[in-house]
Amino acid sequence: MSEPEARPPVDHQGTERAEPRSRSFTDVLRQINARMVLGALAAVALIVFIAQNTDETRVNFLGWDWDLPVFLLLLITIVLSVVCTEMVGWYMGRRRRNRSR
Repeated sequence: MSEPEARPPVDHQGTERAEPRSRSFTDVLRQINARMVLGALAAVALIVFIAQNTDETRVNFLGWDWDLPVFLLLLITIVLSVVCTEMVGWYMGRRRRNRSR
């Protein structure tokens, strides 16, 4: 068996041997999507939040005492909430799948 003959690259007009063009600034801007913009805005909001909430607060939990910055306490609370919510969702979905069998 012989390998198929390699064809030269074709551009959109159908002419052969299209030269690779360099990407312009506007081409790069077109590729920036809403997710990237929202991610950048969220990062800026998080930095502002951290900068404004650096005061320490006392935390008492199950006999333990900590001094934590407010932003760290809130971020830990958010992360634990998301983890617990995902675990409950996973468990309920697993239960639902087992009952449907």
